[in-house]
Amino acid sequence: MNKRWYTELIIGEVYFIVGYVDRNLTTPSIGTFIYLGIGVLDTESDGKYCFQDAYSFLAEPEENVQPSSLTLSEDALDMVADKLGLVAWLQSEAVPRT
Repeated sequence: MNKRWYTELIIGEVYFIVGYVDRNLTTPSIGTFIYLGIGVLDTESDGKYCFQDAYSFLAEPEENVQPSSLTLSEDALDMVADKLGLVAWLQSEAVPRT
């Protein structure tokens, strides 16, 4: 089983999608998202974990920001970190030291 970087997923809470932007795994990437729940976006998201980027989630209606969402399957949840998990991910051996 893959390592989990969060304790539990709670609807409406902030999570970070972590990964790398390069194939050599030398440049970390961190995105900030709000967890929406399972299968809540549309029929294509059935059974998937749904997230919306924090910027569009927190935007005021008059700002006319288009929501940007992300769906992840169960086996991709190792990319998700809560606040403490993000710190652990950054300190782990998963992030190369330069």
